Amino acid sequence: MDRRAESLTAPERRFACTQCGACCNRAPELELGEAGALADMFVLRLMLRIYSLPRSLGDYVSDLPRELASAEFYERKRLLGQFAAASWPAKVQRGSQVVEYSQYLSLSVLPLDLGTGSCPALEGDSCSIYARRPLSCRSVPLHYSRPAAAAVRDLDAFTSTPGFRCDTGPHAPLVIASDIVDPAMLAARTEAVAQAQADARWKAAIVKAMKAGEHGLPTPREVETNAAMGVLTASMLGAWRVAEATRLIKPAEAERLLAAQCLLIERETQRDGLSANALATMREMHREYSAALAEQPTAVRGD
Repeated sequence: MDRRAESLTAPERRFACTQCGACCNRAPELELGEAGALADMFVLRLMLRIYSLPRSLGDYVSDLPRELASAEFYERKRLLGQFAAASWPAKVQRGSQVVEYSQYLSLSVLPLDLGTGSCPALEGDSCSIYARRPLSCRSVPLHYSRPAAAAVRDLDAFTSTPGFRCDTGPHAPLVIASDIVDPAMLAARTEAVAQAQADARWKAAIVKAMKAGEHGLPTPREVETNAAMGVLTASMLGAWRVAEATRLIKPAEAERLLAAQCLLIERETQRDGLSANALATMREMHREYSAALAEQPTAVRGD
């Protein structure tokens, strides 16, 4: 076994956050059901992304040792099934071979990148929303959507990032001992799966609206076309309209979310260092949300 493979199969890793703030270089991705509680903090965008996974282990490519690669493959398959909004078969040309894949549509929430190089919740080197930070932050550096079989590799990559001042010394808490053992990370991973289950009905309704071309949402074809270029983001208005139409949220809650986003955008457009793209996007979102609020029935607006 070479040194790198031996490192990946080493039984223990230690980690402690030193609150250097270096990894808070952008806003965190959220699950759909987390967005409402943070609508006062982040300018929210619906994120649509496609993940691909070979249907056969024999076609799976990994830099992990064989046993770990097998575990990674099956755990990735399980996690994609738990978090995906929809899936479908596909065939991909790999050299002279046609490989059967499963495509998974992911729906989540990605705060708008303001171009400032830091998370909007960061104040100095401290998180201003630490008590209510999202699950993606709670599971740092072992994100809940990543297979535990790849935990050693993922942690090593994270802690070796230039500028990160993580504590991996002998007195730091033990986070990996053949498997993930840190209680906080395990709790975040469990809670994330529960959140995905809670969001399943909403995700299914969004996919149905996408197929029907409703609520201004991108169609599945548009998401597939964009997949090679990366993620596709869209206004959260469509997602909230779907939630309201399917009675997952009440009209008053939809109004609260839109109003909170309008107020936040008004504040954020005054922030120094904004990128031109972020400023243009926020102004367009403010017009869209303001128009939607004006369309709300008088009884809902409380006039």
